[in-house]
Amino acid sequence: MKKENYDRIKLDKSLLAEKRRYFLGNVVLHDISKNIGIKDSKVYYAGFKNGARTKVHYHEGGQTLVVTQGLGVLVLFKGKIQGKSVRIKQGARHVLKTGDIVYIPKNTLHWHGAIENKNFGHVAFNAFSGKGKESKTIWYDSDFKTRAIKIL
Repeated sequence: MKKENYDRIKLDKSLLAEKRRYFLGNVVLHDISKNIGIKDSKVYYAGFKNGARTKVHYHEGGQTLVVTQGLGVLVLFKGKIQGKSVRIKQGARHVLKTGDIVYIPKNTLHWHGAIENKNFGHVAFNAFSGKGKESKTIWYDSDFKTRAIKIL
């Protein structure tokens, strides 16, 4: 195997510095696609320590999560995404464990992360847009119950 097609998951300090504001708690981020030269999709590893999680967000393309470790949760929200401020209502809540695979359809408001006092890790495959570029992720500050406000 060529060295440029091989990678080992580790903390990517520059990626974490760039994306830190989108997470709550102690996380490890690693850009797999950048490190091994994947050109047709974006692949990340995210590790969540002791209840850490993402903020509320959605992807303009679908996302597939492959759980690699621990115990986590995925929460989907009901309702339409309109404007900067959004009323949210929790929909489905899925407990995720090692070996689980879940697909999150595009434009589905959600969050995911570790269950309190547990660690959780997954590989995320983010779909590209029809133009061959990584689809955007839109992030929100939220109370996780009633309202979400877009992070600009």
